[in-house]
Amino acid sequence: MPLTSILATLLCGLLLCFPFVAQGADKNSPSVTADEEIDLRLGYIEERLDAGKRHARYWQNGWTGFYSASALAQTVFWLDADNNDDRINYLVGAVKATGGLLDMLLRPLPGRYGAAEIKSLEGPSHVRLGKGEDLLQAAARRAQEKTTWKPHLKVLGVNLIGGAVILAFGDGGDALVSTAMGVAVAEANIWTQPTRPSSDLRDYQSRFQGMQARRGHRWQLLPFPGGAMLRTSF
Repeated sequence: MPLTSILATLLCGLLLCFPFVAQGADKNSPSVTADEEIDLRLGYIEERLDAGKRHARYWQNGWTGFYSASALAQTVFWLDADNNDDRINYLVGAVKATGGLLDMLLRPLPGRYGAAEIKSLEGPSHVRLGKGEDLLQAAARRAQEKTTWKPHLKVLGVNLIGGAVILAFGDGGDALVSTAMGVAVAEANIWTQPTRPSSDLRDYQSRFQGMQARRGHRWQLLPFPGGAMLRTSF
């Protein structure tokens, strides 16, 4: 047997018998326990969610109120209209406003209550951390929707259909105004959504990416000239 293979075999035996002589953990990785890492992550998420709560609640409550008032007002105008053109115009407006209201109610903005949902959750810290990460990711996905084509295509499609209905059964001028106003309002709704969750998620991933909590000894098989060696981190 080659001398290098014999030496590698002896070294592996020594590592197994005396793990304290193995190479220690990477000095570049923060040395924290599992519980400390969970507390750090959870505290960071709670702080970021609470910091963005005001904008999220203003957006959610403000647009919900706007669509509620618009749907009610245009329904009243529709019932009080004295000619067919106005009735068609107000009816389409009421339907679009009601659709916007339903979207606000059925798809409420994640994070509008800050970290209250996490703090009120009973259970061990790792359960709360899982809930917090889910909430942070959901808020970030919602914030990133505005940069995709789907919500904008939906806005354009709904308003073009509404304009076509008004054009077919009412006045062409009303159809143009209704379509333009509908697109403008819906786009304002999209672009005023909070953007902070996207950067919060990126910061969270960057901050904790290299952190490894201590969970006892970890063994790793590494190549060695003529054989292999074991490395343990502790």
